[in-house]
Amino acid sequence: MKKLWIILIAILLLVIPGCKKRVASIEELERVNNKIIDYMKDSSYPNYTFNYVDEEKRVVVVGLLDNSKSKQKEFRKKVVDSNLIEFVKGEKLIDERT
Repeated sequence: MKKLWIILIAILLLVIPGCKKRVASIEELERVNNKIIDYMKDSSYPNYTFNYVDEEKRVVVVGLLDNSKSKQKEFRKKVVDSNLIEFVKGEKLIDERT
């Protein structure tokens, strides 16, 4: 029984430190955000509403009108594929100047 505990503790000591999530740098977040901005300058993407860097959460937030998994996958394929993106439900922007 003592050997079992030693093995279990050894496994936990090896596994737990490897589970710590790496925190993205601001530069990495800005790089992803800038790729999105550059794509939107040159292309039309009707499902997209906004994007910004959330420095506190260390993610790039992207608003999509249709925030389904399939549309998220489509965005990753067409625009930029990054695990630093957090998708949220966006709303259609209305130009109130007119």
